[in-house]
Formats: sequence, C-alpha cells, structure tokens
Amino acid sequence: MAPEYGATCGFFPVDVKTLEYLRQTGRSEKKVAVVEAYLRATGMFRDYSDISEEPHFTTVIELDLSKVVPCISGPKRPHDNVPITEVREDFEKALVNKVRTSDITHMAKTSSRPN
Repeated sequence: MAPEYGATCGFFPVDVKTLEYLRQTGRSEKKVAVVEAYLRATGMFRDYSDISEEPHFTTVIELDLSKVVPCISGPKRPHDNVPITEVREDFEKALVNKVRTSDITHMAKTSSRPN
C-alpha cells in the first residue's frame, strides 16, 4: 500500500536493472532470457536509452519541490497529516484536549475485542 499518495499499489516498468537483480539473486541465464523475451513481446520492458519508448501522458502535472513540506500521518487516517514543524505543538494539544464521554462510548463500541 502507498497511502502517502492514495494508491493501493504502484506500477513500475521492468528494465535492465530488474534483469540484473534476477541474475544477482541466483536466477539462471535461461530464466532471465525467458523473462526478458516475454516482457519485450508484451511491451512491458522499458529501454531508457531508446527515446521512442518515452511514455505519452494525457496530463502533465508540474510540482515545485521547494514547496513540498515533510509531514507525518497515521495509518488509519493518512489524510490527517501534520507538518514536521508543527508536530510538537500538535502533540502537546492532543495531551490536554479533553475526550468526550461520547467519544469513549463510540471507541468502546467499535473496538475489536477477542471473543
């Protein structure tokens, strides 16, 4: 899973580095050749030195990396992120915030308990 960008999986093309990995992890040359032949035949092999294989995107998004801010978020609610610069303040607020009785009742009803 990749909750940091809202995906359940990411797809990356297979390239010569992938084939190197197969060799380094003990796959035979015959197996590597079969894998490469299959990937090339199905169009899933990427040769970065061949400019004609550049992907064509319908939409291009530009991102100014100078505006990207490191942050943290929880696994249950990844959209509730806190910038690193505000973590101390956010944590201290959480320590003094009162929990309502209705929140405790809701947590008790929704928590999983062993049978």
